[in-house]
Amino acid sequence: MKKVFGVAGFLILASQIPLWGYDTDPNFLKMVPEAIWAPASGGGTWVTELQITNHGPTTAGILIAFDYAGGSRGALRVHAGLAQYRSVRFSNILATMDALDAGAFDYYGRVGALYIASENLDCRIQVLARTVNGNFGKTMPGMSAVAGTTAAQGRPMVIQDIVKSSMYRTSVGIYNTSSYYTYAVQMTIFDANHTQVGSSFVKTLEPIDFLSFNPFAQAGATAGNYENCWLLVEVLSGGSDPRGVMCYGSTANNYTNDTFALLPVMFLPD
Repeated sequence: MKKVFGVAGFLILASQIPLWGYDTDPNFLKMVPEAIWAPASGGGTWVTELQITNHGPTTAGILIAFDYAGGSRGALRVHAGLAQYRSVRFSNILATMDALDAGAFDYYGRVGALYIASENLDCRIQVLARTVNGNFGKTMPGMSAVAGTTAAQGRPMVIQDIVKSSMYRTSVGIYNTSSYYTYAVQMTIFDANHTQVGSSFVKTLEPIDFLSFNPFAQAGATAGNYENCWLLVEVLSGGSDPRGVMCYGSTANNYTNDTFALLPVMFLPD
């Protein structure tokens, strides 16, 4: 029996999603590992803008699900028919979804991941997300769930240049792209000399679950400053779905909230 990805109403055969491919190649399915609509600690509101462009030969409706810690909402049709070489842009995608969602669920005050699909498998979309608060923001491309973007058992990932200092702070998000399997994910911080910082810690991700946190706090490294560090992300256990877990980092200035994204890279140990 072929597996079906039933994420929030999507019916996508696993055999239709190639494991090997380019991280940002245009295809019918894209994921953005962070979307937010929430007040900022230093004032203002974080919102995620979203642009979707169709490079495929067919016109198709666009569906989006919002997967957050503890649940999933969608799939919501955010565009009825996006034609070839046409783009649609949302200034606050979670507010758009909130207006389309007839339920009592409130998208405000939440952070999570976006699962974006065209209603035609021949449709090839590209996605760019931009999370902004006033004059500050960061961009993140919509990614394909391929080996170069996900951690699985025997295939760890690394998030580089994480920091905790009087000037900057780093947060990390992890997203289970599977709608079937639960994963245990271990994370370990190393400094520039490959000395471990604090303790390794493990997060459990239910299917299509999303978690965000301060890695230094999770590692127990709450005192002192740490710069030029990197985070090793390893999947310890879970199902056989090789796409596994997406992860990302985000570093912000403690005083201005100016922020930038940290995309993961593959780790190939000796």
